[in-house]
Parts: sequence; structure tokens; C-alpha cells
Amino acid sequence: MARTVLQIIQDATPRLGISSPSAVFSATTQTELELQRVIKDAADTILRKHDWSVLKVLQTHVGDGTTTSFALPSDYLRMPKDGKIWSTRWQHPLWHITTEDYLNLDVRDYDIVTGAWTLLGGNVVYRPALTTGESAKFYYVSHNVAADSGGTAKERFTADTDTFRLDDRVLELMFIWQWRHKKGFDTPDDLDQANTALGQAITRDKGARVITQRSRSNSRTNVAYPREVTT
Repeated sequence: MARTVLQIIQDATPRLGISSPSAVFSATTQTELELQRVIKDAADTILRKHDWSVLKVLQTHVGDGTTTSFALPSDYLRMPKDGKIWSTRWQHPLWHITTEDYLNLDVRDYDIVTGAWTLLGGNVVYRPALTTGESAKFYYVSHNVAADSGGTAKERFTADTDTFRLDDRVLELMFIWQWRHKKGFDTPDDLDQANTALGQAITRDKGARVITQRSRSNSRTNVAYPREVTT
């Protein structure tokens, strides 16, 4: 069973040089406020180090033939590394273009026949518009790294009964290092232990690698269509 954020802090206090608190997020003393800040920073550090599988969420956009811009989810943090958007219309991912390429298409009134997308102004923007009934699907990484006592995901710890959705041992070690570093008492071992645990958690999250016979084609190669064609 996952430890609460209060239990993680309490388990870490022997190495912090402070008394074990009976409450953190309901307290207002300077020490408890600092504990809140550091445990949140430690969780954020872990969040941003890897595209954690438990934080990946599937998003679907359904076209109507005219809409080109779809708002990003409220818990959106980033696209996974090498993330792609797949459409039910094509047998290959849509082309990811830069905002400058998008501006070029927009100004010159061109479209990529096989579909393209970019991130702009907090939205996913498609060129051309998704056709009626066409679905575009992709995974994004959520920033909801915490959960309340009922299991509902949220962005940050706000209560002593909250839990960490990732590895709580990694959180404890990262918290210890960041606290001791902030106070000027850290040692190389503190950082090494945190980074080693983090690396092991990332390796576990990636899962076993399956070796298969690879074709001569490159999985990152796009279909050879002209980039810009007049519609």
C-alpha cells in the first residue's frame, strides 16, 4: 500500500535533522511550510525526468470538417518523446510541423494532403481540418502526479493524506537530498542514492525490451509525399 505524503516525510526525518511532524499540510509553522515546498519540488523533479507510463493519457479529437484547433487537456504537461498523432484516415502518423512551417502554410494558403499538426497557443492545430468523423488520437503526459485519499489524481500535494502516483521510495530519497542540499548538509551520497533509485524506477517503467527482426525501413521515416501542395 502506498504511503501518504505525511508518512514519507516522517520516514525521512531521521536524516533531515528535524523532529517528525504530526502534520504538514494543515500546519503553518516555518518548518512545515518548508517541508511542503521541498516535497512538492521533489515530486516535480521526478515527474519531469521521464515519460511515466502511469501518467500517459489517451486523447481523441473528432473532426467535423471545419474545426482545425482543439484545446489541450487541462492536465497536459507535454507530448511524450517521439510522440505521434495517429488518424483513422491514414495508415501513418500525421506530420508534426513547427509553428514556422504552420505559419508558412497558413500565409501561402497551402495544406499537406496527408495531414499535419502542431502545438500553438495551448491548442493542437491540424492542417487541413480533420474530416467529418475522422478521429485523431495521441498520448500526452499528465502533470497529475499526486492523488487524494479517494484516488482522484491532481497536480500537487495539498493534504497529508495525499499519495504519490509514482515510486514513493524515489520521492523520499529525492526529498531527503533536496532538503539537505537546501540546508547545506548534503553529501554526494545523498544525490547518488536519489539518482540511482530514480534510474532504477525509469528502467522498470520502460519494461523489458523485446528483440524482433527489424525491416530495412526506418520507423521514423515519413511517407514520401510532397510537403506542400495546393488544395
